[in-house]
Amino acid sequence: MFTTKRILVPIDFSEVAHAAISTALQVADRNEICEIIGLHVQPDLTDELERRMEVAPHGNTMMNTIEDHEASVRTAFQVELDRAAAAGVPLRAPKLRAYVSGGDWLDVCLQVTHGGAPGLKGLLVGSDTERLVHRAPCSVFVVKPAGYPYLRD
Repeated sequence: MFTTKRILVPIDFSEVAHAAISTALQVADRNEICEIIGLHVQPDLTDELERRMEVAPHGNTMMNTIEDHEASVRTAFQVELDRAAAAGVPLRAPKLRAYVSGGDWLDVCLQVTHGGAPGLKGLLVGSDTERLVHRAPCSVFVVKPAGYPYLRD
């Protein structure tokens, strides 16, 4: 029997990421999972924040940038909830925690799966996915980019 309390979904806003979001929402709905963690890792985020700080060192640039990225994560999940409802398969919306971080997506994913939060307020392909599957302390479900699962049984 499959049991879990949380689902981590690393996203890069691609079509494949939207398929992963859709799958996570369906799994959460069917298994009464109460929390999904939407994680967006932007490798150059630290550089972007430093550039913005130089332009406006006394403003809320850093927090605004992170909050904008977190809002994009929440919007991506809402898009998939809306698509599922439009397809006639309304899904319950679980609690969503949106995290945005800079750095290497694999390192950040592993940090989150070990119970830590990313240091700041992706798309799974190739050998990095294999490394994540082998190194994560929890089960890892990989979604292939073959359409949206809620359109099929």
